[in-house]
Amino acid sequence: MDAADTHASDPLEHVATIEMASTSVRIHELTIERPAIAAYLEHIAPEKLEIAFVHALEVGVTELVARRERFKK
Repeated sequence: MDAADTHASDPLEHVATIEMASTSVRIHELTIERPAIAAYLEHIAPEKLEIAFVHALEVGVTELVARRERFKK
C-alpha cells in the first residue's frame, strides 16, 4: 500500500480508487501505466476522450467475458 492508498487521518484506512454500485463504476485518481493504452488514447480529441475510454472498457470486458465462456466448455 502506498501513500495514495491511505487517508491522512488514519494510515490504515484504505481509500477506494474504484467504487462499485449496482449499475455504475466511479474511478478516482486512477493512473494506468500501460503504454499501449496511452498510445491508443493520445490521438483522441479531448472532448471525446471519456467516451473513447468507456468504449475501450466495454470492448475489453466483452472480450474477457467471451474468453471465460470459451474456457468453461
